[in-house]
Amino acid sequence: MPTSDIFSRAKSLSPEVDIALEAARLGGDVLLSFWQQLQTKQIHEKGKGDLVTAADVASEEVITDFLKREMPEAAIVSEEGHGQDGNGPVWYVDPLDGTTNFVQQFPVFAVSIGMAQTADRTDAKLRCGVVYNPVTGDLFYGSKGKGSYHGDLPLKGSPKTDLGDLVVATGFPRRYVDELASYLKEFAAIFPEVRGIRRAGSAALDLCWTAQAIFDGFWEHRLSPWDVAAGALIVEEAGGICSDFEGKRGFLQSGDILGATPQVHAQLLRLIQKSRD
Repeated sequence: MPTSDIFSRAKSLSPEVDIALEAARLGGDVLLSFWQQLQTKQIHEKGKGDLVTAADVASEEVITDFLKREMPEAAIVSEEGHGQDGNGPVWYVDPLDGTTNFVQQFPVFAVSIGMAQTADRTDAKLRCGVVYNPVTGDLFYGSKGKGSYHGDLPLKGSPKTDLGDLVVATGFPRRYVDELASYLKEFAAIFPEVRGIRRAGSAALDLCWTAQAIFDGFWEHRLSPWDVAAGALIVEEAGGICSDFEGKRGFLQSGDILGATPQVHAQLLRLIQKSRD
């Protein structure tokens, strides 16, 4: 489906969502211009398992320039450093969530743009979020109190409640080897209880797929706020819960996140906490 058609079908939920949708479209167009054409010299490693490409940087420049023009009072926190201070709400921008997938030409990646009411990351007060994969045309978005959507279809989360029926998503703590022992204990606790576990490589999309009921839940360690702000809002507006591993709303601060419907969230949180005792 042409990009213009995808965005023309999106519902106007709030002025902030309209701004985020346009910013995501602009960033997505940049990613498409690099897709399957990256050169080796355009790929760099910021740290072990942490890539950045010319596509990340160019997408972020376009997105943040647009957000600064549209909401000059807002702060912007972005992965590649094109942010700004502000006294209003906070935009969290990931111009390319799933950079390794992008480099590998695996079409699971997205632009992720979320907004929080305040800069307090210990108690996330999310207002809106947009996640967009320009290759597949998947567009997810939501606004506080107004629901979340895939295209023009409302999202409702998974109807499953029994652990044995669940397929859950996760991400490996590749950049934080000190988290590996805790993560493997959680994996060992959850794996025998559920039908399956999947790892696709984009936290933003994993959260959206949880809202869409493709996955029944998602957990991961030590993510950045730009990885999860948009997806967490989309899960919550689909009727789900997002928390850190203490069951609180500090996931923007710690980066530890669990997202699922209320019934599934409670069961997965118990398994995670038991594995950490």
